[in-house]
Amino acid sequence: MQKQKKEILPSARRTQVKRGKAATALRENTRKESEQSAAKETTQRFVKDLLVRGEAAKLTKKGKLPLSATHVITKEHPDGSVEVKRARYKAF
Repeated sequence: MQKQKKEILPSARRTQVKRGKAATALRENTRKESEQSAAKETTQRFVKDLLVRGEAAKLTKKGKLPLSATHVITKEHPDGSVEVKRARYKAF
């Protein structure tokens, strides 16, 4: 029965490996954050465009959605932004 020898890296090499892993993790986190930021900006732009075109509206007092609207405003935030939910597709 032979014992398997573990490869021992010189201390400089081990440091490089650790730094490489840390740098990779940092790049990965930065990439994820930038993707999330871009997705959030895209969503905000989409909702803003819906509001400008009049395709997002609140329900009337009778609980109906105006005919020109395709999305219902479900929540308004204190900063002026809104959350919307698709209610129907527009038939031209």
